[in-house]
Amino acid sequence: MNRTTSSSGQATHGTRASTVSLVVSTLDEGAELHATLQSVYAGSVVPDETIVVDDGGTDGSCALLEQAEWRARGVVVHRIRRSGVAAARNAGARLARGTHLVFLDAHCRLERNCLARLRAALDAGPDAVLAPTVRDAAGTAAGCGARLINAHLRARWLPPEPDGTAPYAVPLAPGGCLAVRRATFHRLGGFGAFRELGLEDVDFSLRAWRAGLDVLAVPGARLAHRFRPYPPYRLSGTSRAYNLARAALVHFGGSRREECLRKVIGTPRAAEVLVEAFASDWEAQRAAVEATSVRPLKAYFETFGDWR
Repeated sequence: MNRTTSSSGQATHGTRASTVSLVVSTLDEGAELHATLQSVYAGSVVPDETIVVDDGGTDGSCALLEQAEWRARGVVVHRIRRSGVAAARNAGARLARGTHLVFLDAHCRLERNCLARLRAALDAGPDAVLAPTVRDAAGTAAGCGARLINAHLRARWLPPEPDGTAPYAVPLAPGGCLAVRRATFHRLGGFGAFRELGLEDVDFSLRAWRAGLDVLAVPGARLAHRFRPYPPYRLSGTSRAYNLARAALVHFGGSRREECLRKVIGTPRAAEVLVEAFASDWEAQRAAVEATSVRPLKAYFETFGDWR
């Protein structure tokens, strides 16, 4: 990371200074993408590299980032066929060279010290997944981490503790911005095979916690996120239901799984969604998660509260 000194956190892993790769997945975000990166590069520290993954966009918003000004800052555009947020982030992570990864939505505004505080927290506790404080760009409401509230796997933001608070455990790191050491990310297998957008962050947080890693809130790392009822691109009517079924199959059993799958039944093309989910690789993924788990899922809900 640039603009740092030893006093601002040049921590090392062994003898190697930490570096940050910023991964921004984008799809037809237009001016929002440029404003997001402008806020990143106005920070007290900036990424060592920024990988912008264009997930099949058609609005030309990534073309500007291929100009010399942005290339000189370490910004690289990587284009893929439209594959969804999880796949786009995984593609960026595969290209990343930094010791730390920060995943960021393309419609955010980072405060000046946001990346510096995320990096410092990862330097201090490298085997963790970090969640910053996220404020609604259209208002004053803010959250830092989230918890599951129902069988739809909807999440509710948790109120941030005071800025001076050291990182503390939360149930979920929402995907709008999360940070993790690159080695840890790859050890967890990256983001799961989820469609378009939704629940990839829930799945990732659950896998991390079950593997014995902490999901930590970093209240002093702050950003604004543009929450909106609809994204600037068309979504399939079945992707959220498929993601719900997949998450339930990979992580839950018994009545908890049944409760989630019943929520799928009331959605459009439910039979098709369930057939596709059951025909997917969920059994292999479930076995992989259980092979690395050191914490039972029951303890997760006992620790953070149940949706029931």
